[in-house]
Amino acid sequence: MELTDGRVSLRPPEDGDVAWIVRACRDPENQRWLPLLPQPYGRADAEWWVNRCKRVWEDGSASPFIVIDAATLAPLGAIEVRIGDPADIGYWLAPESRGRGAMTGALRLAVRYAFAERALPRVELFTLLDNERSQAVARRAGFRRDGLVVGKIESRDGTRHDAVRFVLEAAGSCGG
Repeated sequence: MELTDGRVSLRPPEDGDVAWIVRACRDPENQRWLPLLPQPYGRADAEWWVNRCKRVWEDGSASPFIVIDAATLAPLGAIEVRIGDPADIGYWLAPESRGRGAMTGALRLAVRYAFAERALPRVELFTLLDNERSQAVARRAGFRRDGLVVGKIESRDGTRHDAVRFVLEAAGSCGG
């Protein structure tokens, strides 16, 4: 299954992504919305993540992807389908890639993959309460808001944060 919509494509993370991942994960907005990211985020953190991605691909517990520009092949962000009951998706973009619809396209592709290749019946997505941009991405990709989950998201210091849950059923629309 080719994972592209002509604007963005998805591919597994590679060792060559490490430097770019470090830059993107040092971004204050990514640090804000991804409370488990190490601070400061360094090369060893990115290397660990890329190696973890290889392991979860092998054991089938998740399908992490780098989101790339389909024309230039430049990396834009990352998205991951985590296999569980229920399955869920998480994502982030580099600062220079925001505001162009890239993650909406990537999320649609990841959902198509989750339903077609992994045969998942339902996918959930969680955002921090005030992450309105991520919530807009979820809605544009066809997810529906399904309530609040108290203490769902954990920070590095162990603090728990409430999250908005979005869901998409396999029989539902992927937003286009």
